[in-house]
Amino acid sequence: MKFQLLRRNWLKLAVLACSALTINVASADTNFPQKSVRLILPFAAGGASDALGRQLSEHLRKMWDQPVIVENRPGASAMIAADVVAKSPPDGYTALLTVTALVQAPVLYGKASFDPIKDFAPVSQVGTMPLAFVVRADSPVKTLDDYIKMARAEPGAISYGSFGTGSAGHLYIELLQDAAKIKLIHAPYKGEQPEITDLIGGQINAAIISVPGAKPFVDSGKLRAIAVTGAERTKQLPETPSFPEAGYAGIGLESIGWYGLLLPAKTPVDIVEKFSRDLNTVLALPEMQEKMDTYGIRLVKSNPEAFAQLIKDDFERWGKVIRDKKLQAN
Repeated sequence: MKFQLLRRNWLKLAVLACSALTINVASADTNFPQKSVRLILPFAAGGASDALGRQLSEHLRKMWDQPVIVENRPGASAMIAADVVAKSPPDGYTALLTVTALVQAPVLYGKASFDPIKDFAPVSQVGTMPLAFVVRADSPVKTLDDYIKMARAEPGAISYGSFGTGSAGHLYIELLQDAAKIKLIHAPYKGEQPEITDLIGGQINAAIISVPGAKPFVDSGKLRAIAVTGAERTKQLPETPSFPEAGYAGIGLESIGWYGLLLPAKTPVDIVEKFSRDLNTVLALPEMQEKMDTYGIRLVKSNPEAFAQLIKDDFERWGKVIRDKKLQAN
């Protein structure tokens, strides 16, 4: 009898202990974060991408009442920043805000210190930014069709610039070349500004650059935009047709490069989901959307599952393009 009483008391204590543990774990997840969070960016300070990261950090700081510290780690086509986060503790306190280069660079460089699929816990897609194909304003090229006709008339003599071998712009124009059956000279640059400078100076015939980078030069009459990536026109360049509208649909140019947020693999699911919910709350703020509109960034609400699928699909799609074209990082 005494043994049975002790056994019942022991079971009660065990149940209470498990309940307390469950409450503590749930409380820890609910109260995340309880200290400062690092937001690692593969972009240099300044510019649209850096502005996105700093706006997110500021709104999350207000929501969480904890510091959200932005760290710029540019270089190696976003691989330096990705490596930092992939090797960080999986506790939610180190996050990566990155771009489509996450799935392109490992194939382009031939090897990487991380696996874009296995080494991260996707939180959410954050936004998209279209690119613009531009020529000088005094060019006889008025439309994308004009440019393609010029390229067909002078095979291998017409040039275009991009911000690097294997960059999104380079890959898009590789797709265009195949579809239009043209052969262009690719001039890779180490940034958008030198690319624009050489285009205005007449060293190249065209360039593919960000819409925010193109807009001031289009507005000032120095450049003419002849097409933009994406399925539709962009607010920043409303008179410029999309590539599909200009006659090149279904070849991949209707897609747009993405921004997304990830945590290290094995981060607890509850933390990933809370981070995702809070991030999407910030993305829905009218002031956040209005601010990013000025940079040509369209904010996108998503979830961990949908973003994971996007990463997987783009890793396969862009990897095939890079391998088929035998592209290597410069």
